[in-house]
Amino acid sequence: MLSFLKKDKDPLRQKVKDLKCRQIHFVDNGYDDVVCNMESNPAAMLRLSPVNYYAVKEKYIMAKVYSSKDFEQNYAEFFRYAGDKVISSSRLFEVDKTTVSKAFAKVGIIIK
Repeated sequence: MLSFLKKDKDPLRQKVKDLKCRQIHFVDNGYDDVVCNMESNPAAMLRLSPVNYYAVKEKYIMAKVYSSKDFEQNYAEFFRYAGDKVISSSRLFEVDKTTVSKAFAKVGIIIK
């Protein structure tokens, strides 16, 4: 009867619920370019410059990176913020271990 309340569950969304989520904040330049290129080349996220959240709180890009314990499964999702409100978001992209390792190294997280 209340079938309109049921949501179609995306299997990828269910999968990332079990993975660890880390956030990386980037300077807001090149968002559209990175999101367009993530499908063909996950290393596109390395073009973004990381920044301290408190330095550019008004306008920034946040990447949520979901990873398994061994970093063999990695997914990234991008959000563009302005005034602490999401103004655009991307879908989940699969990212390889090497790219995730380089992205985390930019913010001081070393993965072996």
